[in-house]
Amino acid sequence: MPPSLVPVSATSRNALVVLAVIVTGAALRWMGGIISVLVVVLLCLSLINWNAARGPLSRMISRRLERQVTIGGPLRVHLLSATPSADIDNLTISNPAWAGGGNMIELPHLHVALVLWRLFLGHVVLETLEIDDPKVALLRDDSGRANWEFGPPKPKQNKPTRLPATHHFALRGGSLSLNDAIEKLTFYGSVVAAEQGRRHEGNEPFRLRGQGTLNKEPFKLEFEGDALLHIDPEHPYHFQMTVDAGPSRAVMKGSIARPFDLGVFDADLELKGQNLANLYYLTHLALPLTPPYQMAVHVHRDGNHFSLDDIAGKIGNSDVHGKGTVELAKKDARPRLTANLVSRSLDLADLGVALGAGVPQQGSPGAPGRISAPKAQPISPLLLPTFQFQFDRLRSMDATVEFRAGSVQTQKIPLKDVAFNLKLERGVLDIDPVDFDLPQGKLAGRIRLDSNGKTPDTTMDIRLNDVHLDQFKSKKESTAPLKGIMEGRIRVEGHGNSMHAIAADANGTISAVIPHGEIQEAFAELAGIDLVRGLGLLLDKTHQSVPVRCGIAAFDVKEGDAQAQRLVFDTQNVLITGGGHITLSDEKLDLDLKGQPKKFRLGRVSSPINVRGTLRHPSVGLSAGAVAKQGAIAAALAAIATPIAATLAFIDTGLAKNADCAALIQDTQQKTQSPPSPAQIKQQAQSGKQAQSQKAESQKPAARANQPK
Repeated sequence: MPPSLVPVSATSRNALVVLAVIVTGAALRWMGGIISVLVVVLLCLSLINWNAARGPLSRMISRRLERQVTIGGPLRVHLLSATPSADIDNLTISNPAWAGGGNMIELPHLHVALVLWRLFLGHVVLETLEIDDPKVALLRDDSGRANWEFGPPKPKQNKPTRLPATHHFALRGGSLSLNDAIEKLTFYGSVVAAEQGRRHEGNEPFRLRGQGTLNKEPFKLEFEGDALLHIDPEHPYHFQMTVDAGPSRAVMKGSIARPFDLGVFDADLELKGQNLANLYYLTHLALPLTPPYQMAVHVHRDGNHFSLDDIAGKIGNSDVHGKGTVELAKKDARPRLTANLVSRSLDLADLGVALGAGVPQQGSPGAPGRISAPKAQPISPLLLPTFQFQFDRLRSMDATVEFRAGSVQTQKIPLKDVAFNLKLERGVLDIDPVDFDLPQGKLAGRIRLDSNGKTPDTTMDIRLNDVHLDQFKSKKESTAPLKGIMEGRIRVEGHGNSMHAIAADANGTISAVIPHGEIQEAFAELAGIDLVRGLGLLLDKTHQSVPVRCGIAAFDVKEGDAQAQRLVFDTQNVLITGGGHITLSDEKLDLDLKGQPKKFRLGRVSSPINVRGTLRHPSVGLSAGAVAKQGAIAAALAAIATPIAATLAFIDTGLAKNADCAALIQDTQQKTQSPPSPAQIKQQAQSGKQAQSQKAESQKPAARANQPK
């Protein structure tokens, strides 16, 4: 009898146990009461005409099981033997009344023989068990009532399946159907299996083949084990099993310590498929979305405890190693997964798949529930993944997982280490901390997802600490467009079943600050336009960089609309301010930037910069409208409605005092309290013109001296 693939929930385990009952012939999980009653009665009443006693016997068993039991064919009993036996024809067990009629089990023929002397020692050992063409139909409705549970309701127990050892077993035909509204699981399978040899050919292996559908996907099972003839209950039973379920494949090789006792076994398991999430239908573990994978693990079961040792494999382009456990609580249907995983080389794109990046959405509700492998190219023009998760799966298990990556492969973002701790408890997922270490700087925070409501609720608090901007440059650039240290914080809350839906509903604050730094000439090349000239930064061949005193970007997010509250970039020559918003529902950008020269410069006209497009494909261009007014630095500062210090404090309470932004705060307070009058602005303009004129006159003699004679 093959064990289940990996630790499973009560429902999945029951489904596989029923299949095991058919293929190994020990239909005792549901028929234990019947066989027990039959054995006692047969031993005590060996002289009765058993065929005539079918009616009373059926009624007695029916009362015991609180279910209609019928023996429709001949009943033959042979008790005066070292192996007492019984042959029963047309045995049926009906469904409970709430199931709407029909039978749960139909057995055209059952032959069972006991080893009498083992029974006297307190061990039930079957000498022979033969079943012809059994039909089993299992049903559980959405209220939790199951037709395989007999008598009054009992507390749920995740007990290992322990079946009596059987020396000779034969199964001829059979079918199993399962319809479970709780687990949204349907299964139909047919089995054709038989002992290949007879009693004198005891070395022939036992072979089993079954097929059907699992979650409306093709299901195929092939099992080969030691010969069942003259099996020794005291020695391990070796087996190999292959299961193909849709795009997932599992191969298990192992041994059961005591034959037919699935409470203790060891096995090496190999898994392969398009997406780990598809294993939910086999294991009932809510595993993450992944690229195609190939993994191996050693499984040891001891009662309700499963050890997962020597985990090793590849998920996408990333390797994974580690160990874990799964615990099946005695009175709780939820398994608990504990794992410690390490990746020596993590491809960041593989981690992005867990958020739904590149994963095609599942088909219509009536279509198979498998999840395809992620696409190499974006499947949506949107940047945030639109894949809709089945977060209700999170309520089916608990988990504690630690993950570390010592090396990270990435194309655009330099990362050194990745680490996170995941805890799942009663449908609430906490990822705390989430750490991404850069060569210089760190992104860290926590994420919480509560799946218990009608729509999952997600909160996120992520911080950027001491991120050096000069590490962000393409391979073609000799120098980074921006230099300096950036600090930032994202604190938002939203509802939805996808990353995009959560963002489109989000409320919170997003802020970033560059306390000091330097802007390079290469900054203009980022947009393919004269961005430097448009903002009036006055970069030329002799001045290829400009000091940055302070840069601030702060957005208030309300129902998915990120409204710019403060966009300020204070350089040595120009104060850049801006406004606008980002609509996260369609990810459209609508931002405007304009530069205000701190000194009047003749001929230097700065045009506003428009940032349009989407988050995935932004576009930057010069405004075709009116140019920015020069000499209005005080008005620009006055436009900063909320104190800059509030933004700095949101990111770091000490940032306003310990950074160059403190100077900008002081300028704001001074110049907005006493804005210049129109006469002062005019005088500043005239002074600027005179200075330019004097400079031009002083350059004329030098120009004439350089003329050829």
